[in-house]
Amino acid sequence: MFAMRGSTLIGVAMLVWVVWIVLATNSQERIERGCQPVLWAGNVVTSLTQLTVSQYQDSVHEFFLSTDYACRFTLWRLLHEESWQEYQREVEGDALDEEGR
Repeated sequence: MFAMRGSTLIGVAMLVWVVWIVLATNSQERIERGCQPVLWAGNVVTSLTQLTVSQYQDSVHEFFLSTDYACRFTLWRLLHEESWQEYQREVEGDALDEEGR
């Protein structure tokens, strides 16, 4: 009667994850929370690799660390690149003004 399908559980889990991200207090924390599933998956896969083919454990761990970095960098660019570019233009403009004096 109240049985849930697997897709419903995945949808609920994703909704909880999105709410968890939105409730973060600052942008840096949102980026960390947004990429947290990469670290979770990395921990699981690294552990399974350690149990089965331990000689590949370090390379799998490094792969997930670089994937986490890529996730954070991508989110940072999506959220902050425009304001960073504007800041850089202002800094360059100030530097040019000081050189012209």
